Amino acid sequence: MQCRFYEEGREKPYTYRRYAGAFTLESDRKIMMKILQKEMQTLLDEKDYNPRTKQFMFSEGELNPYLSIKDALRKTLERKEVTPEHRKNVETHLKRFFEILPKLGLDYLKIKDVELLHVKKALEHLNLTNYGFNKAKIHLSSLFTDLVDEGCLKVNPCTGIKSKKHIKKEKELFSDDELAIIAEHIKSEVPHFENFFYCFFYSGCRVPEILGLQRKDIDMDRLEFNITLKKGGYYIREKRAIIKNAIPYWESQLETALFDDDYIFSYFYQPERKEMHRDLVYKFWTKHIMKPTGINKTIYTLKHTFLDKVEEANYSAQIAAGHRRDTTTAIYTIGREKRRLQAQKMIELETI
Repeated sequence: MQCRFYEEGREKPYTYRRYAGAFTLESDRKIMMKILQKEMQTLLDEKDYNPRTKQFMFSEGELNPYLSIKDALRKTLERKEVTPEHRKNVETHLKRFFEILPKLGLDYLKIKDVELLHVKKALEHLNLTNYGFNKAKIHLSSLFTDLVDEGCLKVNPCTGIKSKKHIKKEKELFSDDELAIIAEHIKSEVPHFENFFYCFFYSGCRVPEILGLQRKDIDMDRLEFNITLKKGGYYIREKRAIIKNAIPYWESQLETALFDDDYIFSYFYQPERKEMHRDLVYKFWTKHIMKPTGINKTIYTLKHTFLDKVEEANYSAQIAAGHRRDTTTAIYTIGREKRRLQAQKMIELETI
């Protein structure tokens, strides 16, 4: 079975042949020839296969409907404005997604031809946990949404894929005894970490938000600071309150912050012009806090513990109104943001 394959820019056509010589019986050869004919037509007409290069043919350059699914998703992520942490998570899921495509015979797909069944089939074969499946779907869906906006796709193929049920793990909390042990250990063994420990604990913030704080973001007269909330593709400026318990630690830390653009907690947890990466904090916590104390809980458990203690000590408008969602309460609470800040400044906890 053969045909002539013509390529743009090449004068002579390429002769594409498939053989059925392994079959001795004429009846078997006839059956095989029909199968080969169908395979060749599918490869050439539907999948744009180049028999000379033995590769599928895709468009190149900027985003367009004829890019391969891999190139289209890669280029979309490159253009997307997201936090470094979010980008890293998306890249991890994309890598696994790309690895499964050739195994399922889906690597020929142009982005314009991608459908729900293709994406669902790939996700199912990754053998992810239910939680991992949902996160991978969310990350892919975000990229496909951008491709729809660019006119490369008509419909986001993730839209109709159902999320899988998973049991949320209950958040760990520190007991008061554990907090006391950690506080004493820090005071005696790593005192340069003490201000960060208390400022972070009493803020309810995430580690990157505290590390991104500069001298100009902190107003001790108002007992407020401004953080850049970085989550997924969002960058939002928000005010946070400095509660009474934290005041002496903020004051102590600011004594050596000389310039407005100094990062309050830089390397060695001292004010400096360079922003420290969050991974250094995680590694420090593991090596200098978790291992010596034997308390096997991450630094993020401090955030959960603080918020739990605040909830335990204070009632909220949401509870009083009987609303199931906090967003519902917000509709009826005009000026809520200012009142929230003032209320936070009055928080004083009996902890460590």
